Amino acid sequence: MSRGEHILKKIVFFNKTLLSGGIEKCIETLSRYIYKNYELEICYYDESKLDMNIVNILSQYAKITKLEEGVVVDCDICIWCYLYFDYPKMKSMINAKEYVCWIHSMPRILPDCLLDDERFINDCSRFICVSEAVKTNLNISKEGEVIHNFINDNIMELANESNPLEGEDNKLKLCVVSRLSNGKGFDRLLKLVESLEKNNISYILNIIGKGRTMEDEIKEWFSPYTNVHFIGYRDNPYNYVKNSDYLIQLSDDESWCNSITEAKALGVPVIVTKFLSAKEQVVDGYNGLLVDLDCDDYDTVVTRMVEFNQVLKENLKDFVYTPEVDKWLEVLK
Repeated sequence: MSRGEHILKKIVFFNKTLLSGGIEKCIETLSRYIYKNYELEICYYDESKLDMNIVNILSQYAKITKLEEGVVVDCDICIWCYLYFDYPKMKSMINAKEYVCWIHSMPRILPDCLLDDERFINDCSRFICVSEAVKTNLNISKEGEVIHNFINDNIMELANESNPLEGEDNKLKLCVVSRLSNGKGFDRLLKLVESLEKNNISYILNIIGKGRTMEDEIKEWFSPYTNVHFIGYRDNPYNYVKNSDYLIQLSDDESWCNSITEAKALGVPVIVTKFLSAKEQVVDGYNGLLVDLDCDDYDTVVTRMVEFNQVLKENLKDFVYTPEVDKWLEVLK
């Protein structure tokens, strides 16, 4: 090292694989904020579901490493994207001065055997939860702390690149940004579409995302409806979101839904099921509409969509997004 040269602290993100999911999006947005001040490396070990498009995006900010048995990566801090079956691999492959557990999933759906493992509890210095709902359900001897996930800092610039909905102003413009998979609420979305059709609402629904096992099946569900369009994966879905009247997220559960924050930042109201973290992001009738998980009356949902849209948009003019960068910088200091 030459005199005066500054060595950056090395941060390693450890995740099972890299695919087009919420965890990878969170790694990307956090990395965008911190990569100039840290040496970043993103490590994975399972390439069976590897998405090279995601790898290419993440490689703008960090070194990408496929871990092999017997290879050990040294670092100052390992940010472990929590999955219960990763723990032994993480410990054997990453030699860190400090381990930080980043919990993106509801602990109540994960095995108690790990959350009761004192070795796991003692090895991790901090437990970062993506929402108050996750923290509330974290039943371990150490206190969790909440840092909400970031959204892209240039989201408005990306949203203004083009208007793919030009000429559709006479329709109710709806958008879904989601992985096409079980648990993401496409069964509920189908009921909503059926109600829109029954009530003769002029609409267009763009579904942005792709799936791994259920994509063809989900597309078949909506095949009778010509106003439903599957756009596929987009690096930049924000121009679709910004020019929509609603973003729809009817999932069974979400630990923290980034697409909700993104929509609000773009001034777009949301329609969201009442999963545990929804109340942290949506106030019914103010910045969005909440739908019961077991809703059997989508006609009322459609009526509210039409009635409330302009009021919700007006209220969102006051929304200011503030990323919690300082909280992460305190973790990484």
